Amino acid sequence: MNKKISRKALNIFQIFLLISPLLICILLFSLVPIFLTLQKSFKYFPYSYTKSIYTYNFGNYKNIFNDSQFHHAILNTTTTTFIGSFSAMLFALMFAILIEHVISKTAKSAFLTLIYSQFFISSFAVGIAFTVFFGSKGLFYKLLGTEYHFTYGEKRLPIWVYYSLFQFWRALPFNLVLFASAINRANSKYSKLIKNDKLTLLQKIKFIYSNEIEKVFFVILFTNFIFATLLLPDAILESSFDVDLNHAHTLTSYAIKYSGGGSNPSLKYEKGYAAAFFSFIYLVFLMFIILVLRASFIKKIINFVQKYKAKSRRKNEC
Repeated sequence: MNKKISRKALNIFQIFLLISPLLICILLFSLVPIFLTLQKSFKYFPYSYTKSIYTYNFGNYKNIFNDSQFHHAILNTTTTTFIGSFSAMLFALMFAILIEHVISKTAKSAFLTLIYSQFFISSFAVGIAFTVFFGSKGLFYKLLGTEYHFTYGEKRLPIWVYYSLFQFWRALPFNLVLFASAINRANSKYSKLIKNDKLTLLQKIKFIYSNEIEKVFFVILFTNFIFATLLLPDAILESSFDVDLNHAHTLTSYAIKYSGGGSNPSLKYEKGYAAAFFSFIYLVFLMFIILVLRASFIKKIINFVQKYKAKSRRKNEC
């Protein structure tokens, strides 16, 4: 008995030794920076002319909450996350179903390979291509013949629409490849069942495709979330565009601004720390909302409520 316990203890110790480098890296590069940012965000300097006098309070948080630029940063990031990401996922799913049922196998493979090749192109090149169409050069506006623009002119559309469009532009190929591969895998796996039961397109989506899509949906969701929340405006805006004047900050650019980076930098580190930590908490909250809105999670809640009601009825009957 003692030998078995000692072997288990030895196995646990060996496993711990194997994963200890990973745990140390997580501690040093993830948890420690978060705690340091939290600690420094409460370090408030009441006098602008000296850094030797400070107190610990919510002064830095009050400063960012009273800043209209921060309000616009929250708006721009939130709308980009929800509108840009969900529209990219919806259209990618529609295109994936269309590709699977309309295009031939050879053309489908060539098309998906072409789409997949974009992953080997740098984000910088993707940003340049986007600005050529929708930036100051206005190729997109010339094609449509419209007077409305995003970054110049008197008739400007909201900047969050520009960011959402870029999120759509960048996330659509990634979403399309994963959705298409899931649907193709479902067709290959259940081909006999589909032929025997003569399933319609809606039945395929409901009973066949949904099972395979659910396996990759979290990866798609999380990747789109990262794309949207870490959007840096400087990558898709011209240097002449004033981010502060046009209320074009995102949470990422706002935090970087007060760390001495980006356009119109300012060395107010304590304000940057407060913005960074609040952004972290806010984005975790957004991620939680997105996960709650997943169909599988909603089904679990419905099943739990139904089971709870059934149990309460049985108790009342007894």
